[in-house]
Parts: sequence; C-alpha cells; structure tokens
Amino acid sequence: MKKKAVFLLLVLTLVTLVLAGCSSKTGNTGADSASAKLKTVKIANYSGAVCFAPLYAAVEKGFFTQEGLNVELVRTDFEGTKEGLATGKIDATLGLFHKWVKPIEQGMDIKFTAGLHTGCIQVVAGNNSGITRVEDLRGKRVGVDAIGAGPMNLLAVALSRAGIDWKNEVTWKAFPPDQLETAMDKGEIDVVAVTDPYAQFIIDKNKGRLILSQAETEPYARDYCCFVAVSGKLIAKDKETAAALTRALMKASMWVNENREEAARLGVEKKYTGGTAEGNARLLAKYRYVPGVQAAREDFLKAVKDLKAAGILEVDRPETLVDKAFAPVTGEITQ
Repeated sequence: MKKKAVFLLLVLTLVTLVLAGCSSKTGNTGADSASAKLKTVKIANYSGAVCFAPLYAAVEKGFFTQEGLNVELVRTDFEGTKEGLATGKIDATLGLFHKWVKPIEQGMDIKFTAGLHTGCIQVVAGNNSGITRVEDLRGKRVGVDAIGAGPMNLLAVALSRAGIDWKNEVTWKAFPPDQLETAMDKGEIDVVAVTDPYAQFIIDKNKGRLILSQAETEPYARDYCCFVAVSGKLIAKDKETAAALTRALMKASMWVNENREEAARLGVEKKYTGGTAEGNARLLAKYRYVPGVQAAREDFLKAVKDLKAAGILEVDRPETLVDKAFAPVTGEITQ
C-alpha cells in the first residue's frame, strides 16, 4: 500500500511538471507571436539633430509599435543614408528638404510622404564680422556642414534673392558641424549656416548674432523644412508599411507639438542628440510641429521653384519633379 502511494505521488509530480512546462511554452509562444506580428523597418538617424524629435518620440513613446512596426535605428552619415535609401537597405529617415532634393533630381529613388515641421536651419555671423544681414555676405566666407547640403542650399536661395551670386561672390567652406564654432573662433570663416543645435551653441555663448532663422525669418518661417523620406523601393513593394511609418512619425510630431520640454529631455537623456534639455526646448519652441500631406506637397513645389530660380536645380518643370518625388501614401492625421 505504501509503495502504491509513493508511485501515485511520483506520477502526480511528473504530470504537474509536464503541465507547467507546456504552460510556459504556451506563454512564450504567445509573446513570440505578438513580436512576430511587428514588421521590422530600418530608419536612419544620420544627424542627431534636435529637430529629429519626432523620430526619437516615435521610438520611445510607442508610435511605431502602435502602427505594427518594430524599428531598427541605423546610425550612419548622410552619404550612408542616401545610399541606403536608394538601394532599399534603409527604409526611411527624416529628411531636410533642401538636403535631399538635389539627389532626387539626379535620379535617387527617394520619396517624400509628408511634412513634419518647420524651421531648423540658422545662419549666424561672428560678432566681429561686421555682418548683420544676408545682404552683407558678398565676399564673405561661409562655413557649412557639407557642400550642397540643406543649410547651404537654403542660404543660396536667400543670397540669390538678395542679388548676390552665391556661386562666385561667396566662399563656401565645409566642416563637421561640431567644428564650425571652432573654425569661426580661429577666423577661418565669417558665418555659419547649419542645422540646430550647432548654430544656437554659438549664439548662447555670445559669440555670434543671428542673421537668418528658418523658423522665424520670412518668407521661410511657415514652410516645412523636414519631411518623411522613404525609399522608393519600399513604397513599390509594401506601400502599407510606408504608410504606417509615415503615420507614426506624423503622430509623434503632434506629440512633440504638445510636449516640447519632455521631447527635449528625452532627446538628451536617451543620447539621441547633444546640447541641454533647456536649450533644446527653446529651439523646439520655435518650430511648428504641424504634420501634413497636402500642405507639404504645396511647400515642396514652392521650394523647388525657389531652388530652380537660384540655379541649384535644373529641372525644366518644377511640377514634374514634385510629381515624381512626392508620394502621398497616407491621409492627414488629425489626432
């Protein structure tokens, strides 16, 4: 009788262990299944700019997850991002319009799908340069982060409007963005044109004065500067994923609009960007985070016309380039 009781106890123990194991496996399978439902996309974070706040917020606040996406951020430079988007190895990024439009004109398979915000380029003159406005730049040396990049192209448009030949009457010098301040200190350049926060660092240290702000200077202050830039290959093979990541970034942009101080803290604390939370919050306060599709297309067309007038773009009909490069994969986001 005693042996039978021991035998039954052993059987019950084995059954309990087996059931527990099955339960554990079933639980894991459920978690794995939920994870498997998320589609992985690669998004380039190539600048660490303050204005990339919607990207950081979309990751940290779950906007990508809500759209069924598992995002892998790829840290690379602009050239790596450009090549990755063109080949389909990178699915999307946030794109400073003035930086991306020339490669698109030259045949890169990259599409804009929505606008996210206005104004993240500043032009700052050294205190001892004697420069107080764009019209004073004739014969001066301008430091930029890259030849042909967004800040240079925006300033070239402003120079053209001021009657200055930006190709021959201004000297352009390229430095890594975090070295522009040093170049100004050494007297190698008179002016800096760069995305935030680098120009703001110079202003905050009382080393220079603002002469053009894309966020505050007319006629640029209400135009989108940063768009969602998506690989044309992704749109061709999986338009819904392109739409999902566009919606996530648009929703994140709306969140930034309502939570600028928190967005600034998030960017610094999670080491997405440099600067301080307080300084970056002041910059974010200048931008208009009002994402849109149709308004972005209209701004795109207007900017293409400006770039053509300045001799930066060679396209015969601006409308043709816009039709080619703007892909409205999703509708407007209202909430």
